[in-house]
Amino acid sequence: MQEELRTFLDQYVGCIRKNAEEMMDKAMPEADEELFSLYEKTGNRLRYEEVYFTRRKYLAVFGCLAILDGAETYVKKLVEVLKGICAEECWALPAHVHRDVDPDWRVCVDLFASETAQALAEIISLAGDVLPEDVRQEVRENIFRRVMNPFLESEPPYLPWEGADHNWNAVCGGNVGCIGMYLMKDEPERLNALLERLQRSLTHYIGGFAEDGTCMEGLDYFSYGFAYYVGFAEMLYRYTNGKTDLLAQEKCHKIALFQQKCYFPSGRTLSFSDGNSRDSYRMGLSCYLAMRYPDMVLPPVSVARGFEGDSCFRFLCNLRDVLWTRDYLKEEEKKQAAESVPGESYAAKGKESAKTDENKVMVLTAAQWNIAHGKSGGGMACKGGNNGEPHNHNDVGSFLYMLGDEMLLTDLGAGEYTKQYFGPERYQILCNSSFGHSVPILDGEGQKAGAEYGCSSFSADGRGGCEIHFAHAYGDSRVKELVRSFSYDPETEVLEIADELEAEGDVPLWENLVTQYRPEIRNGQVWIAGEKYACRVETQDLAGGFLVEEKKNSSHKGVLESVYCISWEVPARNGNTEVRKCRFRVVPAEK
Repeated sequence: MQEELRTFLDQYVGCIRKNAEEMMDKAMPEADEELFSLYEKTGNRLRYEEVYFTRRKYLAVFGCLAILDGAETYVKKLVEVLKGICAEECWALPAHVHRDVDPDWRVCVDLFASETAQALAEIISLAGDVLPEDVRQEVRENIFRRVMNPFLESEPPYLPWEGADHNWNAVCGGNVGCIGMYLMKDEPERLNALLERLQRSLTHYIGGFAEDGTCMEGLDYFSYGFAYYVGFAEMLYRYTNGKTDLLAQEKCHKIALFQQKCYFPSGRTLSFSDGNSRDSYRMGLSCYLAMRYPDMVLPPVSVARGFEGDSCFRFLCNLRDVLWTRDYLKEEEKKQAAESVPGESYAAKGKESAKTDENKVMVLTAAQWNIAHGKSGGGMACKGGNNGEPHNHNDVGSFLYMLGDEMLLTDLGAGEYTKQYFGPERYQILCNSSFGHSVPILDGEGQKAGAEYGCSSFSADGRGGCEIHFAHAYGDSRVKELVRSFSYDPETEVLEIADELEAEGDVPLWENLVTQYRPEIRNGQVWIAGEKYACRVETQDLAGGFLVEEKKNSSHKGVLESVYCISWEVPARNGNTEVRKCRFRVVPAEK
């Protein structure tokens, strides 16, 4: 694995240099008022953000190279970029400011303003000697005016993120803390008070993870928030000469191990909530955690995020993808030399548990997730939970099914982030609603949003079996009980599902399955074929036939995609309209 990591590192830095060559003679695009106001007028975020993050790409490229290389040509371009960033009217995104009611909207300590400030502070601190003094002073003034002073002069909690149990706390707080340790060393009392305040705040971020370490927002949000938490923790550890170690708590150990549980052997990932089924991981963060926790397993290098893989070009993460990966390689080489085992790295030797049978099925009890790996490299995953989770979808009892690297029954994950996506219309959007998930539909209605609508009982046997009671998810007083049972065999990759509904009166039950491959109905069965794999869905419990509807979903990147919803009505059991039962199987099939 060491050779793969060296290749990754060479390609990562090579990509930064290639971008530098292409951008050297180009000016940054202008983030103008017309684009900024587009979100307010239409709800569209992507057009302004495309320009904003291209500007941050310039900062990442030339900031990293000024630190890693220090060549005069990079530094000269960096000066131009720094002045351009300082000239921006607002460092926050339009979605996070309220110009109609806030006259001070230009100063907003959101995720991206704090990321910008941290990047600038790190650049003038680590590459400071090669930068003109007047530029460093201008950067410092902007950092304090836009980010540090608003926070330092506020009374806790600084809204909306101080003391929150989600990523905003880790990202904004982590950035403010890193900036303080870079730029406030000559004010130790004020700096120590700031660091104590941030540590109190960040305990709530850690508390927001499930007790088993699960990030309910998904893998990408884990990578995002925890990278800034770890970045702050690492700096704080060095600043306090090892006296303060935020990663020493066992909860952080469990959180670190969450990432490897999200990967199927094929490299595909869990996409519950606003997740991504083709997610990539941060190599720097992962290497740092692997140095800290011996049971941390690096996923395949092939699915690590390259420099271009982060469309936001987060400087803290970009620089540490290089520095922490280098540190990991050095440590591996030392351990290998000490053990005198030629050609066998510590990572390969100590972490074989990732490939053992015991990891074919994983149960995250606190999150109510059941994950099983199949021999093709795919698998299945199902969830309980409730409909008030962070970045919630109305998806209690839903599941996904995968053969190899093809998700044949899908969880769509995150849709396009718009004003409507985070407003009252959220659950009218297909990927957030029950109709965009493989869950039952009761009397034409999906599940309701809110923490009170959820799973009342979740159990899993650790062998692929799982049972979920989720009548409460529908908010229908007529529904007395709704139980979904899963049985999955990792060897045959056959998934069996049984639903049982008990109601007061007649409550029609329709099954709903979701795929992004066009299905076919053959001989009373549903056939779903990807490019390499196929499966069929079998059931005897249907009144009439299968109904297939093609719907449209706007992906997280704003691409309109076809989604196929397969549904059928479940008949009453022996004429008793108060009881409906359905068993269906998902079976691998020949292409």
